[in-house]
Amino acid sequence: MRPISKIPPAPRFRLRNHQLALVLCQIRFSTVLRINQDDAVVAFQEAIRHTYPRYAKQQGMTALITPQGVQEQAVAAAQHRFDDSEGTFTATLSTDFVALETRGYADIDDFVSRVVALATAVEEHYAPAEIQRVGLRFINELRLPGAHPSTELREAIAPALLGAVGSNELIDAVVGAQQILELAGDDSRMLVRHGLHRQGTTVDLLLEQTKPNPQLSQPFYLMDIDAFAERNVSYSVDGIETILREFNDDVRSFFAWGVCEDYRRNTLGQTDA
Repeated sequence: MRPISKIPPAPRFRLRNHQLALVLCQIRFSTVLRINQDDAVVAFQEAIRHTYPRYAKQQGMTALITPQGVQEQAVAAAQHRFDDSEGTFTATLSTDFVALETRGYADIDDFVSRVVALATAVEEHYAPAEIQRVGLRFINELRLPGAHPSTELREAIAPALLGAVGSNELIDAVVGAQQILELAGDDSRMLVRHGLHRQGTTVDLLLEQTKPNPQLSQPFYLMDIDAFAERNVSYSVDGIETILREFNDDVRSFFAWGVCEDYRRNTLGQTDA
């Protein structure tokens, strides 16, 4: 495992009560314009149809972070969306990326094998020249359902990460706070969006809510950890599994540093793998 600055590497563990709102991976590649043509997607669909039998074509959208909040903006390229029968996993193909997202994350082994299968199908049917970016993102929404969210907050989040939000002077007055950390390693980066939210969820723009969820009325602390590498290399499936597992190690270590161990064990049900 690679250390993130001086954060100690964390061994693998499981959370029985994990509060992952979404896990997603995106592999961005050099543009293949014919993916815009429906006929060019038939063979790709056949390759993955038994795993993701549901298909829809949608307008490409991107999320922009503005002073007014997160806003959607349409882009020219269409996106081909493939869902599994349970509505748990969604694969998306566009002219310059393939992605996988899920609300039903089980473990890194299952997730990585699915990503590698998608990347292999892209290589076989479109042969992009380059991989330009690989990213793995875990969006945790740590719900604070008790009568005293400020107390729960300090029990859940490490003081170094919580910062001023957890200070004695502010803790009872804070109803919301959002922060962004940008971390750089030797060959990868990490973007961490974190902070206190009064209610709702941060993933509506990424995946539609399929049924009412009473938890959405509870305050939560966001831990949105995005590990990625940006570099132009020849497109090859070889090495994708390794880099995703390294990113998973990085994300796990940051999460273990930022979320208090007692909270992880007593509330999230951590067991050592």
